[in-house]
Amino acid sequence: MRKQLVLFSIGIIAGILIYAKLFAKKVKEDKSNAILNVLKSNCKCDHIHQFLYVKGLLVSEKGTSTETVEYELKNCKYSNLIEEADRINTLLINKVDGYKEIDRFTMEFVNNRSSKLITINNGKINH
Repeated sequence: MRKQLVLFSIGIIAGILIYAKLFAKKVKEDKSNAILNVLKSNCKCDHIHQFLYVKGLLVSEKGTSTETVEYELKNCKYSNLIEEADRINTLLINKVDGYKEIDRFTMEFVNNRSSKLITINNGKINH
């Protein structure tokens, strides 16, 4: 009887852990896919690529964060980078659940002449 109770308890704990892992993976995929879809639908770029999506404690030379996302946007058409970053940020706030929870969101705008970084922390652009 005791052995059955131990096995039953282990089964319950394993089930909870598996469910939590699968649910966390789905949330990550949903958020990163939602961001990519917003960027592709609303930005006039030749190519948009997700470099990095890290959820968990990350310590780097840029500081400490619990969620970090980086995208590269190549050969985009815009007249003013700051206005474009504001426009994209507003779209992401309005269309992606949990976007403001991202500690560090970086977009690298790349063309033949230059590369410019825009960093957004919890929905606020660092100008």
